[in-house]
Parts: sequence; structure tokens; C-alpha cells
Amino acid sequence: MKSTQRKTLRRASFIALSVLFTTVFGVPALAIGLVMVADGPDHGALEVMAALLGVTAFCRRIAGSRIVLDQRGVSVINPLFTYDIPYRNVARVENGQGSLLVTTTQAVEILSVGYAGSIIDSFVGSTDKAVAQVKAVLAERRDLSGDTPTVRRLTRAWVADGCAIGMLVCILLALTVGS
Repeated sequence: MKSTQRKTLRRASFIALSVLFTTVFGVPALAIGLVMVADGPDHGALEVMAALLGVTAFCRRIAGSRIVLDQRGVSVINPLFTYDIPYRNVARVENGQGSLLVTTTQAVEILSVGYAGSIIDSFVGSTDKAVAQVKAVLAERRDLSGDTPTVRRLTRAWVADGCAIGMLVCILLALTVGS
């Protein structure tokens, strides 16, 4: 991998699940919203719409889990937190019982939800493939200069966050509309 390239590792099933859950739960929520624009707010419809948006937000957050390799380091993007780990701070990358684990030089183990244990993975080997790809990049880039620390920050998931905000709005509207 060349120094300017960015590589994203994610399970193909997570991409399919993201599309599936967004379609199955998000599209009906949108349809209910459009009906309420024409007919006015309805307590029951707002409750259903809130539930649909909540499920969509939850599924999108999980399915958005991935690992990004770029010129700065490894980013483990999990549903709630993203860990930005400079290459020099990565002590070990391994498949720990079907789950990809990144251990930092500070002995902190970071589990990648995107490559957490899966029955299918025992047949397909996607975690082993991801571990091999990360190790290949690590072997190529071991810049030991600088003092950039490992950073933990909140994960941004625009669609999931939009659905969560929509869910809260629907709950508030349902409370004001009454039954």
C-alpha cells in the first residue's frame, strides 16, 4: 500500500446488512412521515416511526464498524468510539478467537466490532484476512518518530445519528399529540 493510499477494511456482510436494514426499516419510516405530512400527526404512527428509526440507527451504527488504514495509522471504527492509533503505537494485531484485536504499546487491547466473532467467519476467514492486511501495512510503515498519542473519539455516523434524532423528535411529537 503506497503512503498516500487509504484502505478501508469491512466485512461485505456489514455492507449488505446496512443496506437491508436501512431499506426494511428506514423506507417505511419515511413513508409514514410523508403520510403524516398530508394527513396530520397521528400518535400511533409517530410511535411506529420512532421504533423504525431507532432500529435503523442501531443497525447502521453496528454495520458501520470498520478499520481504516491511511498514512497516519490504523483507525478502528466501532459503533460508539473510534480509536486512531499511530502505526508506531501498534504493538500487535491478532485474531483472538475470531475477533480482530489491536494491542497498543501501552498494553490496551482494542476490539474491532467490525471483525468481532462470527460463526460464518470460521468458514470464510475474513478476520484472518483483515489481520494479514493490517500486518502487511504495519511491516511497510514503522515510523517511530513523533509523539502522537492514540486517540479515542466519538464515532460519526451521519445516517444513524439522523435516524436517532428523528426518533427523538417522533417521541416528543407523540407525547404532545397524545393518544
